[in-house]
Amino acid sequence: MSGYAKPGRKTEQAARLAALVSAAETVFLQKGYHAATMNDVAKAAGISKKTIYELVDSKVELFFNILADHHEKISFPLPQPGWSVADMLTANLLSLGRFLLEPAQIALIRLIMAEYTHSPDFGRAFMRSRLVKAKAKLEDALASVAREQGVPAAQAKEGSAMLFGMALGEFHIGTLVGFRPPPTRAALEARVRRAVEIFLAGACAPEICGEEPSPPSATCGAPPPGA
Repeated sequence: MSGYAKPGRKTEQAARLAALVSAAETVFLQKGYHAATMNDVAKAAGISKKTIYELVDSKVELFFNILADHHEKISFPLPQPGWSVADMLTANLLSLGRFLLEPAQIALIRLIMAEYTHSPDFGRAFMRSRLVKAKAKLEDALASVAREQGVPAAQAKEGSAMLFGMALGEFHIGTLVGFRPPPTRAALEARVRRAVEIFLAGACAPEICGEEPSPPSATCGAPPPGA
């Protein structure tokens, strides 16, 4: 029967793509995106270049698959009963910070920064993809509260950028450029909690924060027992 896909075909193709993405990431990080060739990737993956183009259309698409693979690894906690706005923002910021400061993620962002000048088309495509497809979880969290209170979405978007900078900006930039090692979990949590407290006390609209915004609870965003 024409067009019939055999059982397991999609699973097999997904496994082949996953192996290709893993090999390509290793090659790109070792040689740089600009210098690496599809022949290099094919050799590392143990497949032919023809097979690569059966799985992806281009080198840029292959790199976007690497980004998508990283994006799938980030997880945010589900809101718990009784959580305040501070609890929700703290938990999301901690999850985002831990993800962004992972060595693998730092290496990938350094690669993007280094390759931007070599590959303008790649840089523009990356930025366009991020602008269109990638919505920060932090912005979504703040915007959802803002919508409930009738606060303009633009204010929530600006507020999320300000809060991100307060809580994670120094740590993230410092780690990226090598000025400092990644913060400890305790240091990250202390900074996030303090940033949320300051943000809600002085920068957030009263409609969102309430008259007396409370600090995040002691367990908000903390890893589960035994983690």
